[in-house]
Amino acid sequence: QTSTPALRELLSPFNDTIGVFPNALAELPRPRNFTDPQRLTLFFGALNREADIAPFLPALNAVLAEAAGRLAVEVVHDRRSFDALETPHKRFTPTTDYAGYREVLGRCELAFLPLADTRFNRMKSDLKAIEAGGHRLCCLASPVVYAGSIRHGETGLIVTSPDTFAAELRALLTAPERALTMAEAARAWVSAERLLHAQVAPRLAWYRDLWSRRAALDAALVKRIPAVGD
Repeated sequence: QTSTPALRELLSPFNDTIGVFPNALAELPRPRNFTDPQRLTLFFGALNREADIAPFLPALNAVLAEAAGRLAVEVVHDRRSFDALETPHKRFTPTTDYAGYREVLGRCELAFLPLADTRFNRMKSDLKAIEAGGHRLCCLASPVVYAGSIRHGETGLIVTSPDTFAAELRALLTAPERALTMAEAARAWVSAERLLHAQVAPRLAWYRDLWSRRAALDAALVKRIPAVGD
């Protein structure tokens, strides 16, 4: 099983029995953000996305300079990008466990999710948008991966370039209530469509179907990989 149709297509030449179950949250977190209407905090925390965020850093620095303390940044893991931020209003968290990651995420209002258009990135899932939406954050995200999940202007914002990223960020600083409205809509979407309990029935049906066909599936496995039958 896998989490996206793109990965199913990638894997199907090796095994055509693949179930797709989108990433989902086990529970909906209690919101802890949007406590200061005069300040927004932007979250960036991901492994191996230094190249994806690099083109946006000059635009982000320009907005940070204009914001004069009304915008802060929380960075997890990516020390290089953190060091490139030209502001005192930033905080760095080294690579942490999932609970620590969610703790930092939950105290932010905005999430920046950049992905360059590469074959590797197109194989990623929308998990970070699900996590951010569940914690009631408004995402500013690339069209790669996230355009299929985020409804632009309703549950978040799709940014296609550093210029559009800066323009949308400036607009949110001018009207932070708009960020809250989109964050609430994103959280409602996660609650309605991307919680694990909604997958119990389809997952159980898939597992039962596999069990009912186990002899044929075992035979197909031995045909693909004869050493399994030795």
